[in-house]
Amino acid sequence: MKRAEMNGLIAVLVLASGLFTTGLWAETQGTFVGEVVRAPRGEHSAGLLYLRGRDGNVRRVVVTRAAIEYDAAVAKGDRVLPARRALVPGTEVRVTALVDADSGEWTASRVEVIAHHAASFEEDYGDGEPGSGPDQVTAPKEPTLFARTV
Repeated sequence: MKRAEMNGLIAVLVLASGLFTTGLWAETQGTFVGEVVRAPRGEHSAGLLYLRGRDGNVRRVVVTRAAIEYDAAVAKGDRVLPARRALVPGTEVRVTALVDADSGEWTASRVEVIAHHAASFEEDYGDGEPGSGPDQVTAPKEPTLFARTV
């Protein structure tokens, strides 16, 4: 091969690889662990999981097309079938998901139940009716108005 042809081939390969990898940067895959929490008041939660991370932040994840399974460390006797039914507040999960660079929306490809606390989970949202008690995700931790002395 002549030197000019070799340089042209290298340029084409570099350009092609640059165009190919640019599309891969549009979405980034990540794995994270969190505890399932209730959806914020007024939010539609079908097909979505709200996870509180170890840092206390809540992340919303689309799980409509995700494979939901138990981690191998979860005892067979502790499993609720199908695994999707185990996704209740208090359950710890490991999620593999893609984040859309434009919207910031996480879409899960895999959800693993790593610790199931549903049996010991105590409902403390009032009398059990939806919206009857405080929402742990959106409820303020401190009073919004402080008492004033007159």
